[in-house]
Amino acid sequence: MAIGCATTTKPNASAIYKIPTISKQLPPLTNSKAVTKEVLPKKIQYLFIKLYELDSVVAVEIGRLPEYQYNISDIQELALRRFIELLVKSSPEEKINLKELMNIGKPEFRRYCSPLQAIIWLLEKDEYDSRENPLKYDLNTLLTKSWNINLLSNGDKNRWQDFDVVTERLNAPYLLDFYEQKQFIYEFSRRPGDLSANRYSLFKTKHGDCIDVTDFEVYCLRKGGYSAFVHNVGRIPGGYGSFHVVTLFEMDGKKYIMDNGRPWPIGIMPYNQ
Repeated sequence: MAIGCATTTKPNASAIYKIPTISKQLPPLTNSKAVTKEVLPKKIQYLFIKLYELDSVVAVEIGRLPEYQYNISDIQELALRRFIELLVKSSPEEKINLKELMNIGKPEFRRYCSPLQAIIWLLEKDEYDSRENPLKYDLNTLLTKSWNINLLSNGDKNRWQDFDVVTERLNAPYLLDFYEQKQFIYEFSRRPGDLSANRYSLFKTKHGDCIDVTDFEVYCLRKGGYSAFVHNVGRIPGGYGSFHVVTLFEMDGKKYIMDNGRPWPIGIMPYNQ
């Protein structure tokens, strides 16, 4: 079984590097061409300056989101305003929770912070209820409310169609696990002796077996900077074929298994279990 290699990603250059008054305070970029020459609209500059004064780390991470890289729309401006309002009013507990959400994934490798993007998506909605506060949500609640990827409704279709865009978004184990358990349906249809893996077909059709799912998982995790490998655990009770493969990965210095390539996915568990 051949599992294709994934190139580890690097963080997007934050949009706040396009703001002269802020860029002078930031570490120099290793690649000066990473920032486009497009000038941020004055009203967006004003909002980012305000956000930077509130929390410089959050401002840098918001600026890395695809939504603020270029062609910033009115709805994304509104979401940024709403985010700033929430941050101004946030309690110490909400600020701690935000930091925990921002720690999902590896900041030195991920393109951007996917939970932050999920918060912005909620704040973009016309039906956003200002009485709700996504800074209070745990990760599962945030993704459930923001990642509209339900198979039956087809969800926010345009956000989930592009393989490269989605695999960059799934830049941490828990994000990947959430997505897979909402999207993929187990289907064993390969010929005897066929051990080929096809993450692209799995992504397109949403159907596949343990080989395909493991291929997709290893690809996403390696892309996000994690050490991840195919792990053969042998035949599972009631399973098909002579073996079953899962993903073995490391997180925070510990080994874990991700096992979603079966009729009833069981997600993430410590390796020693």
